Amino acid sequence: MIRVDLAAAAVALVASVAVASAQTQTQTASPEPTIWDHNGSMMYLVANGPSREFHYQKPRAGMFEVGVRPGSLLFRGEIDKGQYFGTAYIFNPHCGQIPFQVNGLVLDNDERILLTGRAPRVGRNCHPHESYTSNLEFRRLKPNEAMQSQELFTAAPAPAMEESKPKVPSTDGGELHSASTGQPSARTESTPQRASGYVAGKGKYCKENAVSGYLDCFYASLDACEKHHKSANVRCIPNPNSGT
Repeated sequence: MIRVDLAAAAVALVASVAVASAQTQTQTASPEPTIWDHNGSMMYLVANGPSREFHYQKPRAGMFEVGVRPGSLLFRGEIDKGQYFGTAYIFNPHCGQIPFQVNGLVLDNDERILLTGRAPRVGRNCHPHESYTSNLEFRRLKPNEAMQSQELFTAAPAPAMEESKPKVPSTDGGELHSASTGQPSARTESTPQRASGYVAGKGKYCKENAVSGYLDCFYASLDACEKHHKSANVRCIPNPNSGT
C-alpha cells in the first residue's frame, strides 16, 4: 500500500508541475504582432501585457531620407482601459529620433488607434525652440491587405542611399520633423525644459538620447534601463523631474 500511495503521489506531483508549467507559458507567451497602416507606412504592433510598441515594417517613400528603417521604433508605451500613453518619436536627418509624449484612444472596435501630443521643433543645434500638435493615427490592416502590402514591399527595389546634404522634411503626422529655422530656443507648455534639455517620459530612469540634451525616460528602474540597452553604448541616469 505504501508503494501504491507513493506512486500515486508522484503521478499527482508530475501532473501539477505540468499544469503549472503550461499556465506559466500561457501567461508569458506574447501574441503575434498585428499589422497596421500609418500614413502609408506598414507598421507592426508588439503587445506584451500592458506594454505596446509600434515599429516600422515597411516605411513609406521618403521616410528613408530622414533615417527610418524597417524595425525603427515609432511609439513605446502602455495601454490602460482602452487608453494609450507613452513616448512617440519624430525623425530628423540631422538630429535623429526626437521623443515626445503622446496619449490617445483605441477606436472602432480595436481597428483604429489615435494618439496626440505636442512634438518639439528643433533648431540647427538640435535643441527645441517651440512645439506643435502631432496626431498619429494607426489603422489595423486585414490579413489580405497586410499580405498584399508585404508582397508589394518585397517586389519593390530598395531605395538607393546617397551621400547628400540633409533635406528639409515636411511635418507629417509626427513622423517627419520640420527642419531648423535657426530661431533661439524657446520654452513652451508642452515641451518640459530643464537646464540640459528635453525630458520625455515619466519613468524614474532615463536613457540619454543620441540628440544632445534629450532624455528618454520610460524605465522604472536602473536595471531595466541598462538591460534594455545593454548592447548599445548609452548611459542610464535618474529622471531629473522625478526626484530620484
